[in-house]
Amino acid sequence: MSLMSGLVKSLSKLSMIGRALMLPISLLPAAGLLLAFGDKFHLPLMMNAGGVIFDNLPMLFAIGSAVGLASESGIAALSAAVSVFITNITIGTVLGITPEMAASGGKYAMVVGIPTLQMGVFGGLICGILAAWCYNRFHTMQLPEFLGFFSGKRFVAIATAFLSFLLGLALPYVWQHIQAGIDALSLVVNGDNQAASTFIFGLVERALIPLGLHHIWYPSFWYSFGDYTTATGQVIHGDQTIWFKMLEEGVKSFSSDTYHNAGKFMQGEFPLMLFALPAACLAMYHEANTKNKKIASGILFSAALTCFLTGITEPVEFTFIFVAPILYVFNAVMAGLSYMCMYLLHAHIAKSFSAGLIDYISFGILPSFNGYQTNFLNAVIVGVPMGLIYYFTFRYVIRRFDVKTPGRAEIAVNADDKTDTELATDIINLLGGPENIDSVGSCITRLRLEVDKASLVDRDGLNSVGARGVVFVGDSGVQVIFGARAQFIAQTISTMIGK
Repeated sequence: MSLMSGLVKSLSKLSMIGRALMLPISLLPAAGLLLAFGDKFHLPLMMNAGGVIFDNLPMLFAIGSAVGLASESGIAALSAAVSVFITNITIGTVLGITPEMAASGGKYAMVVGIPTLQMGVFGGLICGILAAWCYNRFHTMQLPEFLGFFSGKRFVAIATAFLSFLLGLALPYVWQHIQAGIDALSLVVNGDNQAASTFIFGLVERALIPLGLHHIWYPSFWYSFGDYTTATGQVIHGDQTIWFKMLEEGVKSFSSDTYHNAGKFMQGEFPLMLFALPAACLAMYHEANTKNKKIASGILFSAALTCFLTGITEPVEFTFIFVAPILYVFNAVMAGLSYMCMYLLHAHIAKSFSAGLIDYISFGILPSFNGYQTNFLNAVIVGVPMGLIYYFTFRYVIRRFDVKTPGRAEIAVNADDKTDTELATDIINLLGGPENIDSVGSCITRLRLEVDKASLVDRDGLNSVGARGVVFVGDSGVQVIFGARAQFIAQTISTMIGK
């Protein structure tokens, strides 16, 4: 297998893992809102309800990733929980880790009440991937008749249990090298030049949007890099987890001796989503052909409002990143600058999932009323100039290079006129028929599919039924962007083809 072929296959697998990570990450808005409103209204019970989710992220990532990689199977979820229990108790027993050692922090931690190695969400992700692999490998296996009770799905949990035991024996000797690599990267990311780190983080995250691989990029920054020691001695890792723990413990400055400026790998998107991308939508509307302005306004206003309120940017970005590479690069660079400027201005704003108005109020404005130094107005200070730059840059580039943004093409397509069933039927045919579709999934705005032969996929046909973009990832991965309807279309396709 050539290097290029291996890279293509790896991209496809990474895309599947990125899809799987969406499920556990999508739980975090609930936890974040419970913490924010609990702090605002001085309700410890509500804060505890939110904090318990962040305290058990390894288990949530194990279950969520297993479900995402195994066609949303409940058996896979159960097997993932089994894997977490067995893997961690085996590790703790082999290394002789006591509850006192885990409570002292450092390289040890308590995971679902078990003293074990501090592996963070990576430990949960490993268990989830193992459970999903066991499900995909064994759920249709038939044993001899006298062992028939253990055939099929019942065998999945059994196989996961034994393999988790072996995993628990191996990880104590393997994880030390992985942890050394994570520690080294953490030192670089949180080192002396954090302005450069935040710029690179923002640039790469936006650059990976077309392939849907940004979900692979940011979890390490949110859940692994950096450490903060709580008042009880517990060591917390990752920018997002640390921010919410500081909120829970009343650290008003969002900085400690070991971790400075919590929120630096989250807050850079607020100027982008509250100001810059809505301004880009306004520019695209003004550059639309007069006869198409009504259709363009429907597409662009909906996309801008979604971005502004919820921070979901794909409906906006997919109107230009495929037709204007120069705007794609511009958007990525400006995102990096936004992160860097927010860091240099000492903002400390978190997001639970996406940096829209809801999160801006919840984790920027509300905490400031209780004395937290979120410095939320810096998002406006950075965002207003960015909005002006986006508006005039987009208008110039669209007009100068005749970019076919919404309203400038001869035919403007809108999928809103079709039902999910009608769209699903068209999409199945355009993907090469049911027999060419290996798996169906979705994230917030896109269908994430695996096909047998990518050559049978009709890109132009998918665009003609209202797709906002079609991305090929690897040799078998296909992503079709339909906005917020994606999850419902995916469910309909899955039901229709039985996969």
